[in-house]
Amino acid sequence: MIRIAIADMDREYVKRFTDVLETYEDVGISVYTDAKSLEAALVGRKPDVLLFDAEFGEELECLDKSVLAIMLLDDEKPIPLSCIDCAKVRKYQRVSAMYQQIIGRYSEWRGGGLPDDLIGQNNAAVVLFCAPAGGVGKTTAALAAAVRLAAEGHRVLYLNLEDIAAEDFYLPQNGNKGISDLLGALGGNVDFRMKLQSLLQSKSEHLFYLNHFTNLGDFDELTGDELAELLDALARSELFDVIVADVGTATPEKRRVLFEAATKIVLVERPDAIASRKLVRFLEQKHIVNEYGYKMIRVLNCTAGLAAGDNIEIPRLGSFPYIPNADAEQLVDMLANNGGAQFVNRLISGR
Repeated sequence: MIRIAIADMDREYVKRFTDVLETYEDVGISVYTDAKSLEAALVGRKPDVLLFDAEFGEELECLDKSVLAIMLLDDEKPIPLSCIDCAKVRKYQRVSAMYQQIIGRYSEWRGGGLPDDLIGQNNAAVVLFCAPAGGVGKTTAALAAAVRLAAEGHRVLYLNLEDIAAEDFYLPQNGNKGISDLLGALGGNVDFRMKLQSLLQSKSEHLFYLNHFTNLGDFDELTGDELAELLDALARSELFDVIVADVGTATPEKRRVLFEAATKIVLVERPDAIASRKLVRFLEQKHIVNEYGYKMIRVLNCTAGLAAGDNIEIPRLGSFPYIPNADAEQLVDMLANNGGAQFVNRLISGR
């Protein structure tokens, strides 16, 4: 738990701020509305983070290096000279956005990785959704599976690992920071788990996601070693039960990393001749099937009572039905809630 103290004389603002922040289970809050009480508190058990209004700038002399001081930046108030070098967050914005910025600042300030005793012993399941053919509804299927698993109470991270992503029709890309920024926490003096929490966005209580790659070059520049480190750190973060990874075309090196990390590899197919032929061609790569075939299952999308390629050796676990006249966002929810999607839980069973 992070102990956060807020020092501000505006009681109405403090109440609004604390009412929201107290809903976060990983935060402890203390409040100081006068300089004397703050000074006394900083002599005793210190907080991890002190948020302070400019009027409390002089009290920073009581701080030592064990506390991160973050100034609440108010455009109508001057910045005291003693606070020029302090970290800052804008005071008047959504508290949830402030929380992410505070956690991000704290993770960078604290530095280092997670202690060994905080690293999960039971890693999250990593379920890859991929497709040899384009246009088969891979992203829709991955999103529907993520939504269904989250509705069942699993903590799910939807992770888009495509160079050109399209999941924002369902998962809004709020802000500019996301997976590209998270990569900067790998191998550096930054607390990865804290950094991850500062970047996470949520669709529902149990469904989380990150903004996809900022530009095409970010995924191209990602090395196989970095991808392996990223997946391992996410799986060991203790924040998720399942990671649903939506993957596109990849180099042999990245494909090997993805397949090695996967608990299950879901091949999404569609009942048409071109998609079926491409799936068959993919499975003719015996070096891939021999090494990773035991992890692979097939999911048929847009069935409409049709079948495809049942002579293929990789077993079919289930199917998503064809639902006409639904827009893209509605389609994801309808597929997730459809009785035919009950097979999704089997993706993580028997781990």
